[in-house]
Amino acid sequence: MPKRSAHPATISQERHAGLDISYLRAGDAGPALVMLHGWGAFKELWWMALRDLGRDHRCFAIDFPGHGGSPIGRADTIGGLADAVAAFCDALGLREVALFGHSMGGCVAAELALRRPDLLRRLILVDAAIDAQDMPFFARTYLQPHVGWPALRVSQLLGQAFSPLGARVPHEHGGGWLRPWARRASYLARFDPEGLHRQLRSLFASQGGDRLAQIATPTMVLSGQLDALVPAPLSRRLAARIPGASYVEIPGALHNPMDERPRAFCREARAFLKGEAAAITV
Repeated sequence: MPKRSAHPATISQERHAGLDISYLRAGDAGPALVMLHGWGAFKELWWMALRDLGRDHRCFAIDFPGHGGSPIGRADTIGGLADAVAAFCDALGLREVALFGHSMGGCVAAELALRRPDLLRRLILVDAAIDAQDMPFFARTYLQPHVGWPALRVSQLLGQAFSPLGARVPHEHGGGWLRPWARRASYLARFDPEGLHRQLRSLFASQGGDRLAQIATPTMVLSGQLDALVPAPLSRRLAARIPGASYVEIPGALHNPMDERPRAFCREARAFLKGEAAAITV
């Protein structure tokens, strides 16, 4: 591994025309890291992690189909999203990847670890929405008959109202709760609601079940201590179902620790990527 630079990595906005996928890239040398965001989120959620980890890794954060600059096409299921990520890695010649998956992206990452273990050397599941039916009832609000679709549209309208504020929040904002929330709300307002709804239905229909015991990639499950959407006990149970997985909580973080507590997040990620015993083995 190359020596870590003293300066944060430069981030470039790129697009793979053949796959119609928009992505961020940071770092020119070192092992490859691929970062997957959650439902209704965006590649810039990883900005501060890219700046840090890109000092000695080649980092890629993609906009999932249906999000940001990536049209949804046929990738409206968890399996379809996993195929899109595999195609991205294949197209860029990425192998022995450390795959980060956040929330819905964690479900996609676990699916990819089962389908294409040849691609991965490490798996980092961040507040991963796996077996989403076990999440709190409010997490299914957008799927409820008669109220789900209006609730999603209202959320997007609220996001539009906060867009002027969210647009003023820099990607490298340093962490916290309020500014990251305003930034996320402004992004949600931009996405196709029908595509989001289809992907959310697929997320809640997917089940890890006994398949998780088949994951052979070294895995860390990371949770925000105060996450209400994927509470820490769910993440701890997830770690217990993956052979040899370790578990870490980020103090003071909610559902987006890479954005809310970026320094602590990167410290734990680096320890795991180096194979150091910084995490608790469940």
